[in-house]
Amino acid sequence: MNFYHNIYVSDCKAQNQEQTRVIRQLVNGRVSSGNTYIRLGRTTCPSETGARVVYDGYAGGSWYSHTGGGSDTLCLPKDPELVDIVGGGRSHVYGAEYYTTATDHNFAQLDDQEVPCVVCYTPHTNIIMIPAKNTCHPGWILEYSGFLMTGHYTHHRRDYVCMDGEAEPLDDSYGEQYGALFYFVEGTCGSLPCGPYINGYELTCAVCSLPPARINTEPLK
Repeated sequence: MNFYHNIYVSDCKAQNQEQTRVIRQLVNGRVSSGNTYIRLGRTTCPSETGARVVYDGYAGGSWYSHTGGGSDTLCLPKDPELVDIVGGGRSHVYGAEYYTTATDHNFAQLDDQEVPCVVCYTPHTNIIMIPAKNTCHPGWILEYSGFLMTGHYTHHRRDYVCMDGEAEPLDDSYGEQYGALFYFVEGTCGSLPCGPYINGYELTCAVCSLPPARINTEPLK
């Protein structure tokens, strides 16, 4: 019995050592972990949360009035690698602009300006975008907050995004080239309950990350 018992104990110790090795690699960053998100309206990542830039570029998507194509918002890199293919049908991608004319918010100065973007890497493992909140739930870390935006309700559908509350123009040029257009989103009461929502008030947003649980890397006794 002692012979088999010793083999069992030896196997358990070997498994524990291998698990400990993998965990230490994760903690030391030698094994890829974490998550990524797109920060719209900015070209930098919030370093105070541990995030860092993967790349920055141009926000883009489908033309605001086109009936087909994609509905999601892209962060297009500044150094594309392209191929010229002859023949066949096509979809199209365009740059994006703020469409915030005639508003009493500082976003009014961004009207018709192109939208920058940045892809951020965070060591935190879970990312959520919370509409109608500019804070995170307990235990979560605020990556950035801002305003919920999407296309105009009379245009063809596109996704809801969280535009940074301190959004910037892509450059100093004045665009009005159209393309993918971003508007504020306001609550409309009815099926959406008034109290807590207020009819006609704009919705904020928050992008939140969840830090990984603390891992005990000490070998089991």
